[in-house]
Amino acid sequence: MKAIIFSDSHGNFNSMAKAIGKEKDIDMIIHAGDINRDISDLEIAYPRPAVAGVRGNNDFWDASYPDERTFTFDNVKIFLTHGHLYGVKYSLAKLSAKGREIGADICIFGHTHAHLNESDSGITLFNPGSASRHYGILETNGKEFSLFVKEI
Repeated sequence: MKAIIFSDSHGNFNSMAKAIGKEKDIDMIIHAGDINRDISDLEIAYPRPAVAGVRGNNDFWDASYPDERTFTFDNVKIFLTHGHLYGVKYSLAKLSAKGREIGADICIFGHTHAHLNESDSGITLFNPGSASRHYGILETNGKEFSLFVKEI
């Protein structure tokens, strides 16, 4: 299965549409916040794949999405948050601890606008970077997963 991952789109729907156009067979769209209504637009423009999203620090006015969520994608447990509530601009320790606490395989976040893909104590910490320039791809086979950052 395959998911496309965005964060920090800040209303830049065209970049996300361009990225989705480059990818084939997307099963899920994941957005890690600072959405500026972009998730709603994605759900309308691309009704087939499921959409999972959270709000970011610039989405404080919109209660349509939670601050964080945990879900399973093809047997991979994902913790999704924007990251501002975990201080990710300064340290990834709180985020990593939360991931371990809930037994996540992957912690997906944004907020820094810088892409990151690293492991910490068996948990993969993944930030696709700003959706104006980058996006992420998660590929799974039901047992293992791969994460990639791509340029738009």
